[in-house]
Amino acid sequence: LPSAKAPLLQSIYTTFYRGLIGFLRHRECQSEEQYGIGLDSIVKIEFWWQFSPTNFESKLFLLKAENEASLLNVDKARSLYEASIKSASDNGRIHEKGLAYEFMGNFLSSVSNDPSGARECMKLAHSCYLQWGAFGKAAILSMKHELNEADVPNTYPSLKHGRHE
Repeated sequence: LPSAKAPLLQSIYTTFYRGLIGFLRHRECQSEEQYGIGLDSIVKIEFWWQFSPTNFESKLFLLKAENEASLLNVDKARSLYEASIKSASDNGRIHEKGLAYEFMGNFLSSVSNDPSGARECMKLAHSCYLQWGAFGKAAILSMKHELNEADVPNTYPSLKHGRHE
């Protein structure tokens, strides 16, 4: 994109998070307006993705997963969550990988009688947040889902006061 037409970083994240929130609100209260916000976000991220796939791929997959989750297309949603996780991992976006695991875990817990898949997603999200340095977010996830140290994969480097040893 020419720099005059390139979206501002703030606009990118506002669009992305508004879309995620729109799909969540749609599922909570069947709001078509909120669903439309989610769909609009997909259109914008899809447009930007054409010019910078590395920066937008995992976001686009996660938004599309949330759309399918809103439509209760379990297999499609799961496949798109997994694509978002892989893309975020491949492109070094550990925070987006954690977000995709967390959203996938929330979705799985809402549609499955077997909580083990959802719990595994939460453990992996927790690990991603720790790797990223989002200790507060990791603590909230840990409390909400009753994760303990033994539950969480030790896939992050040793940290001391937020810095690598």
